Amino acid sequence: MFKPITLFIIITLSASGYWFYNRMLTPEEGSTVRVTNLPWQITVLDEQTLHVLELDIGKATLADAVKTLKSEYNLAWFENQDDSISLEAYFIRVSMSGLRAKVLLELDATGLDKDYLIKNSGKPEIQGSRTIKYPLDDLAQELNHRVIQSLTYLPISNIEADLLKKLFGLPQEILTVDSNTEFWMYPEKGLVISYSISGKEVFQYIPVGNFERLKQSIMATVAHAKPIKSAD
Repeated sequence: MFKPITLFIIITLSASGYWFYNRMLTPEEGSTVRVTNLPWQITVLDEQTLHVLELDIGKATLADAVKTLKSEYNLAWFENQDDSISLEAYFIRVSMSGLRAKVLLELDATGLDKDYLIKNSGKPEIQGSRTIKYPLDDLAQELNHRVIQSLTYLPISNIEADLLKKLFGLPQEILTVDSNTEFWMYPEKGLVISYSISGKEVFQYIPVGNFERLKQSIMATVAHAKPIKSAD
């Protein structure tokens, strides 16, 4: 079950992103450094696999993410209102090619036994519309084979709209939430950008074969928003 609500997460930190990201886009003349782990370097491997941040979303596991992201993380599962289970890993301090961010992974929860999880969980926390969150750090090793279904990237620095379009290209569709927030849709890249005028931008990546389900989930959360409009 996809969690588009994670696209609304805002981190209150310094906003120096435009200069830094622009430098990443236009390296110094004569530089021989070639990086492949920037958030706008996206490769669609097939309908069910998307390569970004040196991870193959749809095939890579939590163990792969731990090795690649090199960050402390928290593991938790969620008991949803429809009685389904969601499993997430939240990486607190990720730094790749000088870009700092937080990363949230949605993991495959197929076959997990709710009673077993409750028995091995920490104290539950009420999460509003996200229902109930259960810390699960004690089972991190046991669940490290779980496959990554989607990845949410939360950059520390703010990024201006013009630079986002320069880095990622123009979105195919835009879903307007309100005067402050828009969802930019890139179905051919398996990407949704939550653009906020007053807050931080958030990128969510998912295999292109699952993009429509993600889009429908987002639309359900903003049912009272304006209809989708064509991108400029």
